[in-house]
Amino acid sequence: MRLLPRRLMSVSVLSTCESELSPSLECEWLNALPPARRAQIGRWPMRRDRHRSLVASRLLLAQLRRLGHPAGALATLHYPPRSRPTLELPLQFSLSHCDGRVVCALSTGGPVGVDVEALGSLHASDFALYLNAAERAWAGLSARRFCAVWTRKEAVAKAAGTAGLPSLPAVDTTAGPRRAAFAGQLWRTEPLALGAGHVGHVATADLDAAVTLEHLPAEALL
Repeated sequence: MRLLPRRLMSVSVLSTCESELSPSLECEWLNALPPARRAQIGRWPMRRDRHRSLVASRLLLAQLRRLGHPAGALATLHYPPRSRPTLELPLQFSLSHCDGRVVCALSTGGPVGVDVEALGSLHASDFALYLNAAERAWAGLSARRFCAVWTRKEAVAKAAGTAGLPSLPAVDTTAGPRRAAFAGQLWRTEPLALGAGHVGHVATADLDAAVTLEHLPAEALL
């Protein structure tokens, strides 16, 4: 019997800068979301938080359009409690945003998680509860190395469907180069080139997944 070559999982990551939306554009983008998500975001008092989430939804829409889905596909967006968001489509996605940067990772072949952080003054010693001794030793006093460990942990937790701080101590990023161990398996953690001020990683269960990254200007989301 002739064996067919295994099809590699493909992950597309789109990135854009944080944007401040006009009231009319905020309303328009809110109305593209399902009522429950619209009401949830509408209750957030901080305009910046609302805008980051809406920009993330537009990155997701850009991903869907590239796959041939209509704009109305966002109407099936669902945010279950204590779990990753879903769409009623045969794909998986993950969103993340921080000061200055918003990202969306999408896969049609398996679980995916993404996380991005802005570089600041935090160090590994500030989060000893979540990093093991080897991770803290590797990160030392480097803010960039701390963010590298943190975004790898967050991305894996999201891909595994257990996003949240309680799961992070169990994610071991010392399992090997671009590898992390969690929930009895290895995960691939691929770094994202997001510029000097940001650190990000995407995580997949497929250790050989092909990851592409593209930066979109804000006007591409209109």
